[in-house]
Amino acid sequence: MTYPPQSGVSGAGQPVPPYQQPPYQQQPPYPQAPHPQQQPYPQPPYPQGPSGPGLPQQYPQQFPPHFPQQQPFPPYGAPQPVRRGGAGRKLACAGVVLVVLLGVVAGGAVLLHVARQRAPVRQPLSSSGGGGAWEKVTAGLTAALAAKDEEAFVKPFAAGATKEKQRLVFRNLVKIPWETARWEPGLTMDGQLTVDFVHQVKGVDNFPITEQYGWKVLSAASGPSPDPMAGPPPGVDEVVTEVGGVKDDRGKDAGFGYYPAPWDAYDELAVQVRDHLVVMSDKGQAAELNRDVDVLARAAADDLAAWQKYGPAPTGDRKGASGFFVVLEKNRDVYNKLYRGDGKPNDSLEAGVNMPMQAAQGPKAGDGELLIGGSRIVMDTTGSRFTSDQWQGGVTDIGRHEMAHAIVAPLLTTSGGFDGSGGPRDWVSEGFAEYMALRGKDSLARDELNAYLKDVPFDGQLPGNGDEFYASDADRRTANYTLSGDALRFMASKYGDAKVFAFVAAQYGQPKEYEQQVTAATGQPLAQFQAAWAAHVRSAVPARR
Repeated sequence: MTYPPQSGVSGAGQPVPPYQQPPYQQQPPYPQAPHPQQQPYPQPPYPQGPSGPGLPQQYPQQFPPHFPQQQPFPPYGAPQPVRRGGAGRKLACAGVVLVVLLGVVAGGAVLLHVARQRAPVRQPLSSSGGGGAWEKVTAGLTAALAAKDEEAFVKPFAAGATKEKQRLVFRNLVKIPWETARWEPGLTMDGQLTVDFVHQVKGVDNFPITEQYGWKVLSAASGPSPDPMAGPPPGVDEVVTEVGGVKDDRGKDAGFGYYPAPWDAYDELAVQVRDHLVVMSDKGQAAELNRDVDVLARAAADDLAAWQKYGPAPTGDRKGASGFFVVLEKNRDVYNKLYRGDGKPNDSLEAGVNMPMQAAQGPKAGDGELLIGGSRIVMDTTGSRFTSDQWQGGVTDIGRHEMAHAIVAPLLTTSGGFDGSGGPRDWVSEGFAEYMALRGKDSLARDELNAYLKDVPFDGQLPGNGDEFYASDADRRTANYTLSGDALRFMASKYGDAKVFAFVAAQYGQPKEYEQQVTAATGQPLAQFQAAWAAHVRSAVPARR
């Protein structure tokens, strides 16, 4: 899901009109829910350090007296070409961006494609092609990482730039808390050897996932090298001359395999680990990482506590996420390329994205179903949530939003069609992220509803899907995020939080049963619930009558 466009404070390199603060209304827009509202997670004093002053217990009260809470941030969320994410308040935070569509089983790994394209030429490894030898090479990498033996890890790589780059990759990999980390040879594809890095981050992933590499190789079994200088060093029969993502026959990134991960993209990783949270950045952005990590850790605790209290029980292997993996990045080009090969089209309204990752162990899923192993969250730190003097609130906001997407991602059973249809309704996925971001902050939610609908037409309908939801117009997209969050907040006020969590979980698991799921949550047909919610919106936002 993507995070929504950011209104009121300048977004990532994009000016936005000054935020007009609506008059504060005394009466709350929602009747009290049958259970007490969750209190904001207490924020202990932030450690003093070079990155700035202590973090206060609450958001700083630096707004005019008539605006009693945190100033609204623009929504997150920009659309993705294949699977959309969200934009929340309201510059874009992409939510359920499933980087995959077609699963192709290869050498025990599932290759996920983002678009229709010519099928690569795949050939099984044979003993004459060095299959057994490459199994020894990949097993050697696995053993070397476990032993933290750098020289053993880089041994199979050709001297020069390739070896030195893999030396940096190794130094990055040893900083990650691994539950599982192993390499497996796959197929030969368009003249390259595919290699699966099967890995599971401890406290984060429910199941191992697979990053796929394309190796250019030389093998003793294939005869002498045409270039003796590039041949195997003494005692090594196989040499990896180049490492990258899987390429097509034109030398372009094939668009699957979750390459590059941060350990590939950065020469030196900075990593911070907290309970059920791993946050990283390039070493040059470590000050930002060190400043934000404990705010993100509290956002993680908020979301996990809410899910534990109200979320439905696991069904078989499917359960909410165990934790969160976050990358902080200020360079938009790098942001767009992480996990996406040559990169995705830039959406200037997107401030963050959550990307569900297919589990390596596909057979655990039902017939024709996806099994999500975990998610990867990337946040653009140039946006106002990170740069304003209200950054603690902004980082909490985007953290809760994207982590909410990650919590429910393992419940996905389908990636939908190439046009993004067939998966969970966009208003449900983005609405849940917005609802979680503002839990316990009804006054702020009310102010946002007034602010973001002020100049946007409201037709009484729940926001649509696809391009209609992820509109290119920032005001329209922001309104869609805000309305979606409000619809689930309204549902919670009438029927309780547990009904909202059960509804969202059911929609992720069985997207086609949408109308039945609304009725199960509310006791009303969809049209009746929608009409009641629309009446609430019009009463809460006088300009929308």
